[in-house]
Amino acid sequence: MSASPTLPGADWLAALDEPAWLVDAAQLTLLQANPAAAAWLGQPLDQLAGRAADELLPSLEDAVFWADVRAGRPGRLVSDTELPRGDGQVVQIHRRIVPLGPQGEAAACYLVSLRDRSADSRVARERETLLAELRATLEATADGILVVDIAGRIRAFNRRFAAMWDLPAAVLTEQDDPAVLDWMRQSVLQPTDYQRRLDEIDAQLLLSATDTVPLLNGTLLERHTQPQWSAGRPIGRVYSFRPLHRGRAALPREEEAVLSSGEDELTGWPNRSALLTCLDEAVIRARTSGQSLTVLCVEYDRQALFAVDGDARARVMADLIEGLRAHLNASQRVARLGAARFAILLPDASEARAAPLVHRLLDTARRSAQGLLATAGVPLQIGMAVYPQSGLGADDLLQHAEQALHRAQAQAGADAADPLAWLQVHQLTAQPLPDGRRQQRLERAVHEGLAHPAFRLHYQPRVDSHTGQVQAVEALLRWQDPEDGLLLPALFLPLAERAGLMGALDDWVMEHALRQAATWRAAGWVQSLTVNVSAAALCQPAYARRVAALLEATGWPARLLELDLQEAALQRDPETALYNLQALQRLGVRLVLDDWGTGDCSLGLLRRYPFHAVKLDRSLIRQVPRQAAENAMVQGLVSLARALGLQVLAEGVEHASQRQFVTQAGCDGWQGLLASAALDARACERGVLARAAALAQRVQAPPRAANE
Repeated sequence: MSASPTLPGADWLAALDEPAWLVDAAQLTLLQANPAAAAWLGQPLDQLAGRAADELLPSLEDAVFWADVRAGRPGRLVSDTELPRGDGQVVQIHRRIVPLGPQGEAAACYLVSLRDRSADSRVARERETLLAELRATLEATADGILVVDIAGRIRAFNRRFAAMWDLPAAVLTEQDDPAVLDWMRQSVLQPTDYQRRLDEIDAQLLLSATDTVPLLNGTLLERHTQPQWSAGRPIGRVYSFRPLHRGRAALPREEEAVLSSGEDELTGWPNRSALLTCLDEAVIRARTSGQSLTVLCVEYDRQALFAVDGDARARVMADLIEGLRAHLNASQRVARLGAARFAILLPDASEARAAPLVHRLLDTARRSAQGLLATAGVPLQIGMAVYPQSGLGADDLLQHAEQALHRAQAQAGADAADPLAWLQVHQLTAQPLPDGRRQQRLERAVHEGLAHPAFRLHYQPRVDSHTGQVQAVEALLRWQDPEDGLLLPALFLPLAERAGLMGALDDWVMEHALRQAATWRAAGWVQSLTVNVSAAALCQPAYARRVAALLEATGWPARLLELDLQEAALQRDPETALYNLQALQRLGVRLVLDDWGTGDCSLGLLRRYPFHAVKLDRSLIRQVPRQAAENAMVQGLVSLARALGLQVLAEGVEHASQRQFVTQAGCDGWQGLLASAALDARACERGVLARAAALAQRVQAPPRAANE
């Protein structure tokens, strides 16, 4: 290289392992470089001298830096970025440009050095993948999982754990270990005994144990604890929780004694078991006298309580209890059902007579925090059930009051105009759904194993609009409930979602549908397979990998698999959903946005996620071609999807006029009762092919001009 002016001792460049070179501060040309730099830049070492500094690294950041130096604004640059090497490969690097020169004088030259971070990035990605798989494993189990370190700090927990303990949604993203642990203590029936047992477990690092934890809400949890090991030493503890019983189901004698202790340790008020006893007696009196009685379920906002720091939370809870007590008279009984949930029994009170107390509670919640009562300014929701309209027994009345409370909480969360308080009254329908008991049966069926004959798949064909041939078959889950018979998804999937079972059900559906499709393929019938994916499955980081493994195990081509996704599934965890959908697209799986036209129909949604098709919701198809507004909406949605390069499908086609309309509107395929109802596998084999041939003839025949 040329002997251009350099700093004394610049020969140290050659000793550096990382690419480095010196740039003349006046001319902004390269003075000297080391062999590693020549290898990086892909040019002979003796041809680098005199090269312009801003030509060596082709990035906007470098160009701006050297332009500032040229303009008399010297500085330094330290950043992580991606840059191409001389061989064209893009590499993650840590780049530094620093001035060199005597102390207090202007820089004589600049040192540019690069450090390859590809290995570090690869390790980081592998670590993130392992963490994502750990999170997916935690979310895949139906048990509640809590992982703590050797000092008792929380390391991880799954959503099932949060649901069991009624933790606010914010706890899933915020790290507040004391708040979580304190909430757990406040949620158990006997907090003193609970804490004593935890202390015993913590004192024995190697202890493995199983015991029971009764909660205020009537659930009895089976708690398993195991030490967590790493490198031959304990590093923490894993707790798993599983509900044993709900409500007043038959319990072993010793567990019945625990749940029937009668008094809440914190407040001195009745617990759930004692309340049900009082409610039984009140129902008998009301039945004899012909009077009504009312049950209120009141829950103060859990998120507001979690926002209170440490020791102050106990004082706030004490204030809430006293504030609630101040609203009641001597004839009204109050019980504690959860950490911040209470029940109020109003004997000889109709809905109208209960209204003043309800309004006092709601009005207090709307006051500022400086109000006279301790409950002022604390958000709450209320559910109400009235005898005999809402039920004829204590269990039904309390269950219906809590269901009304859940509706009030959902409505309060959706209505920004009045976020403090909402009231819901349970209305007894002609055939009330026994959600609690049905959910118990559903959980039992899943825990006993999804090979249980209670679960089965039915298949509905989708027809090509132009040829009438079968495009695909959609796998639809059914549950044979031992009491209520064969149930459609709308009657049990919400219960599965509430119990944290959707991930397990999704995996079962995917595996069994692929195996059935592979069996049909071996018999010579090859059609695309459509499977619905829930938000719980799509938000698991390893979901795409599990689909890939099932495709490989069954031998089913990825190009013949379609996944139907609803907009809500994309909104729960958008980043994880995008990662999974991109991975599935790379596999060759087709992605369909289901129930399109009922939500916001966001263009950003269709542009961000790699969908291949959209499926028009059946509520739109139900009104065509009779309603002009729906006709125009469907045609507009089809045009929009076409402009984005997406196929358009329709569901809910039940009449020939609807089929003719969606075909003329430009839909590529349709499904509904006009083609076939959802059939079991054998019926689908027998009937769908013959039906497809008949439909092909009908589609190709000239349409009737009269009233078809």
